[in-house]
Amino acid sequence: MKHLILLLIAFSFLQLKAQTPVDTFWHLKSFNKKGFAAINYYEALEFVKSQNPTEVIVAVIDAGVDVYHPDLQDRLWFNPNEITNNGIDDDGNGYIDDLYGWNFIGDVTFDNLEITRQYVKLNKEFELQNKIGVEAAAYETLKDIVLSERREAKFIFEILQQAKFGFEFLEDEYSKNITRDILEKHKSNNVYEERARLVLLNSAPKKSTFDYIKTRDETLEAFNQYDYLYNYAYNPKFDSRKEKVGDDYTNVEERIYGNNKVYYGKRFSEHGTHVAGIIAANSSNNYGAKGICQNCKIMSIRAVPEGDERDKDVANSIYYAVDNGAMVINMSFGKAYVNNLAAVEKAIAYAQTKNVLIVHGSGNDGKNNDENINYPNDFGGKYGANWIEVGASSWQSKPKAIAEFSNYGKKEVDVFAPGVAIYSTLPEETYEALDGTSMASPVVAGAAAFLWSYFPSLTAKEIKNIITSTASPLKGRHRKPGSIRKTRLKRVSKSGGIINLYEAAKRADEITKGRDSK
Repeated sequence: MKHLILLLIAFSFLQLKAQTPVDTFWHLKSFNKKGFAAINYYEALEFVKSQNPTEVIVAVIDAGVDVYHPDLQDRLWFNPNEITNNGIDDDGNGYIDDLYGWNFIGDVTFDNLEITRQYVKLNKEFELQNKIGVEAAAYETLKDIVLSERREAKFIFEILQQAKFGFEFLEDEYSKNITRDILEKHKSNNVYEERARLVLLNSAPKKSTFDYIKTRDETLEAFNQYDYLYNYAYNPKFDSRKEKVGDDYTNVEERIYGNNKVYYGKRFSEHGTHVAGIIAANSSNNYGAKGICQNCKIMSIRAVPEGDERDKDVANSIYYAVDNGAMVINMSFGKAYVNNLAAVEKAIAYAQTKNVLIVHGSGNDGKNNDENINYPNDFGGKYGANWIEVGASSWQSKPKAIAEFSNYGKKEVDVFAPGVAIYSTLPEETYEALDGTSMASPVVAGAAAFLWSYFPSLTAKEIKNIITSTASPLKGRHRKPGSIRKTRLKRVSKSGGIINLYEAAKRADEITKGRDSK
């Protein structure tokens, strides 16, 4: 039982894998207020079919994008003023050979969580200093969280590491033809075999068909997660910033650092590639994914490692996106702690002055963002005119239309959008359906870019107002994330609805025609 509990804990940290909807591209289908709350994409496409769209650049600030993916090849922003890989800053923007975008985290793949970085920052000031007061108490809270999380991660990591070694011993003896019967009768020769045997037996229900390869691979995924948590996320001694980025991290005004490599392989650029495909994957090639905006170009800005993003990198990513022509910025990331919020606010304010729309996922903790701060945000509505905060909805009918993991908030979340079982591109010419507000955010970003491509005279503020004011309410009460209680969408978001691209396109048409007639 102990091992079963540990594995259940471990598997809870895996990336959210999608449930099975009735249609691969359910999120593009027609809206049904009783359930199956899709965005009416095809109706919107039919509505604008007589119009000639313009190109819209969408910046994806994320973990990087597979720029070689066939479904994204014709959908990538390519810097027209740079000569390919000549080692010269041809356009004079400070970034050498920034062909597809820029990478502000250099060769960093793993990084700490922000809470660990804050603990390290405060450690020298408060540890063994016998200070009292609010700041000292806050430090002790951070310390307790970081050290206790690391102890737990170490405990589970070592168990899974033993199981990983044990798989090799078992496969040496039985190849990969391992059945439940073999495991139940096996006499282990060492602690690794026994650990692997128990993990395998306890991780799959006895009544189900035992699939050794699947169970082993799920355990190895859990091992990778706990390897990260123990050795990187909550490890105060780990910091690869200076070695792998080379900037002066304390200087938030520093803008030029990193490199032009925006793709870092399957594991580390999976998230960004999936996001990019939701927005703009080629829909006319009859295979793979279907992006919402077919007249968009994806600008890849790498700023999110496996770990929490850093505020300096987020701010500089926004500046880069704005200065290089992005009209929409998608940010599918967030954290509970912050290092330099002023730098991020300054960048968001800059984006607002340049009429750039920022779309941000609300988070996957099933929490109320009105009560639990999720960074970055629109600073209490200060930049709300150019900021859309997005929660995730499901393809399922009442009472499961709100994704069970989605953060929400009557004040902090503007609108919901499909974020469960969203099928899109993954690196190395692969595809998969994933869950998360990370998927809901690019649905909205793609919808915003779609509207802008057909109605280019609209402002960012108008695009936001159109999307939120035309959102379709769902009938009845739905299960609130993180609770067995039910609620209505209007109580967990500002708009109280799911985005409806068709209604948004009609509203955009009305506004632009009304303006033209004056």
